[in-house]
Amino acid sequence: APGVWRDRARTRATPRDATRGSTPSPSRTRPLPLALLRKTVVGMGGPAVCGGQPHLCMDTFAICRLVIDGEEWASVEQYHQASKFADKAYRKAIQAVRPRRLGLKLSAAQHGTEVESMGNSEEQERDPSFRALENLYVASRIKFEQNLHLRKQLVETMGPIQAAATCGDAEWQLWNARVLERVREELRPAPERDDELIEGLRLEFQRREDYDEESACDRLAAARTAFGAHQRVIVAAKMDGTCHDLFLHPNDTIEEARNQLAFLFGVAPSRIEMLHGMEVLQDASTVDGSGLQDGVVVRILLSSPVPRAFQGGAKADLNAEFMTGLAGRLSSRTLNGVA
Repeated sequence: APGVWRDRARTRATPRDATRGSTPSPSRTRPLPLALLRKTVVGMGGPAVCGGQPHLCMDTFAICRLVIDGEEWASVEQYHQASKFADKAYRKAIQAVRPRRLGLKLSAAQHGTEVESMGNSEEQERDPSFRALENLYVASRIKFEQNLHLRKQLVETMGPIQAAATCGDAEWQLWNARVLERVREELRPAPERDDELIEGLRLEFQRREDYDEESACDRLAAARTAFGAHQRVIVAAKMDGTCHDLFLHPNDTIEEARNQLAFLFGVAPSRIEMLHGMEVLQDASTVDGSGLQDGVVVRILLSSPVPRAFQGGAKADLNAEFMTGLAGRLSSRTLNGVA
């Protein structure tokens, strides 16, 4: 029917069990062989194009952390495909498919192709309440809200977005682009936001049978509340006394925290060191593993933008001496409040 989201064209066989309608176990859903995967990457999803350049962050296959209704997903595509089905066991089977470590592009292509194939199953009962455009918008908005680095990449783009052509499905291509353009504009800083464009897109969305604005807003609010319930607020205090709140989950790494700070400060993450007491926090450690509880204060050191190897011997010695003295002062300094 017009206005109802169509499944993408079937591109390969859907996993089947011996008993019709049964749910395949995750072990039976085997990933594509790499040789076949490399031949099928083109035309199977892919990054959207903006400004003449492809952007991996805009791909529904892109691997990221997505937490919705207390459950974690590896991509928008995975959540979207699982949401089509009424059978909770089959939804869990799709959710159980994990990305392989093949690099960003190949991992996204392999994982996205696999969950998309499962989502095209004709064996399983569909959820009659599933609204495809609404579901895609909600998942995409949450993706960019929860993954700061992807949000930064998205809002830095300008101009029309052309979503990847997927198996010749022009309707999917058009509305995927509109979803990305709406989310991008909504997430821009207020002074840069085009409210007229947002309102126009919102009206277009509301004309669709598979979209309900009120329902979408309610789902976004619920996802933010649930996501925030497990967050810890870590206070990052710079040496000039200014402080910034970091919103992190127990399993987030210190690298993710540094990426947030780099975005806030407008510097490279490599220039940032985080200290908890006298301990320099390591990238691979998690928030929980580093003992960072809600409300804890960590101290932030910003190194010179000039790499030490290029500073010259005397300058490097001065820099080392300064850092040693700074660490000593930090050990004896008591922060007043968060300053």
